[in-house]
Amino acid sequence: MLVFLFFILLVILAPFFGALVTFFTGFGLNTILVPVFLIFWDVPIAVLMASIVHLANNILKVALTSRSINWNLFRNFGIPAILFAFLGAYLLHQMNAVMTRKMMPIFGGIMMFFAVLEFFKWKISINGLWAMRIGGLLSGFFGGFSGHQGALRALFLSKLKIEPIVFVATTAIISLLVDLTRVGVYFSSSSFDHYYPTYFIFLGVPSALAGTLVGRKYIQKINHARMSIIVGVALFAMGLAMFFGLLTPYH
Repeated sequence: MLVFLFFILLVILAPFFGALVTFFTGFGLNTILVPVFLIFWDVPIAVLMASIVHLANNILKVALTSRSINWNLFRNFGIPAILFAFLGAYLLHQMNAVMTRKMMPIFGGIMMFFAVLEFFKWKISINGLWAMRIGGLLSGFFGGFSGHQGALRALFLSKLKIEPIVFVATTAIISLLVDLTRVGVYFSSSSFDHYYPTYFIFLGVPSALAGTLVGRKYIQKINHARMSIIVGVALFAMGLAMFFGLLTPYH
């Protein structure tokens, strides 16, 4: 009973605070939610659950910012991202439970890598359309395979001289379409034949939307650098635990 209550509490609080801190750090919502959900689910289902919350959150973001989308950036970065999101999701779709447990160190390594990227604020200057397209395909592939699309998008696009609202709007529509692509592939997997996340959708999705609205309201009042360090350390520690096989999903 206590485990079930803890699970329900986690399903409510993790999406809320995950969506909230994305306003104050460079980490994406997927990057924060996947390791939390891995406490209870194997990799495919944990990535799917995070993608459902991420999808709902991006629908809200696109609704709020759609007039500011840069369609040229979408064509050159977003279309490769969408295509390779399908490939990444398809590879994850092909793995069974045993294979994904063996992949846990790889997922932990990916998580630690993105935490280090955030710590050192590494950026890549975009020079030419092909560099942008390569960034899009890498972002899309890892978005489909492990849910880590936001960090790579920021790595490639943060040097572009565009207004913040244009950046947010364009990355939101790219992320939304990547989410639609990968969620469709995830649900085609037999891993979900006997899994119906109704309770999760009714608890986790509204919680994430609430976190987005609260984060938008208080974005100017929080120490972004300190929040980023706290979240980064927590994610690096979680990635380290996954890498050494210390994180085993509860069943």
